[in-house]
Amino acid sequence: MTRTIKTIGLILLIATTKIAIGQTTFNYKDDFQKVLAKTKDKNDNLSYNKLLKRFSVNDSTLTNFEVLVLLIGFTAQPEFKPYKDLATERKIYAINGDGKFRDALDSANLFLKTHPLSVKVLFEKAYSFHKLGQEDSAAFYSYKGRRIFKAMTFSGNGKSPETAIFSLGPADGQDYIYKAIGSNIGIMGSGRDQNGNFLDILEVAPEDGSTSYRLYFIIQHATATMFTEDELKMFDKQDKKKKKNR
Repeated sequence: MTRTIKTIGLILLIATTKIAIGQTTFNYKDDFQKVLAKTKDKNDNLSYNKLLKRFSVNDSTLTNFEVLVLLIGFTAQPEFKPYKDLATERKIYAINGDGKFRDALDSANLFLKTHPLSVKVLFEKAYSFHKLGQEDSAAFYSYKGRRIFKAMTFSGNGKSPETAIFSLGPADGQDYIYKAIGSNIGIMGSGRDQNGNFLDILEVAPEDGSTSYRLYFIIQHATATMFTEDELKMFDKQDKKKKKNR
């Protein structure tokens, strides 16, 4: 189990709940573009800015679906550069690992101004506050991270490509397994669902030695910002070749 979980003791109870507005399920193929359009409508209750204001103050009335809508809305923001941002997120994690908690906090504050839904940095900010003895602030930011994980769980059970879990960035699936499930990760790969959407495929390896299993995370919206369709096809071929040679 990761350092953050051991220290803060974040035991996440992930549950899919029914939504007051009637949305109880999510299908990436059918719903992603419809939801994205709503986030761009300033007059809609699901507009990105309206939901972000509520998320910023930890509005407990936000449903899991609404937090998922917020994540989807961020994919249309100019700051959404998930592969480029990996380096910054990992740097903040490393600064905390070096025990420079105030420096990590400063870096997290700066990054979250433009990337308020970075689940890794939200938990790192919580960790910084914890190590600085500011437990109320630590709880505030770890709650935000937990809300994102609950929204991911709402999006799908991850047991098949067609029920893949929505993952805002390419590393969020890994954080989900480490923090929300509390397990290690085995083999990592990629693939496509039946609609051609790009997936991360991660093996969950429970620490108690119980049977490992796969989880599928859909990151089509992330890869679309980084790779051309030809490049994605090349990755598919490389992944198939690796599997064939195992």
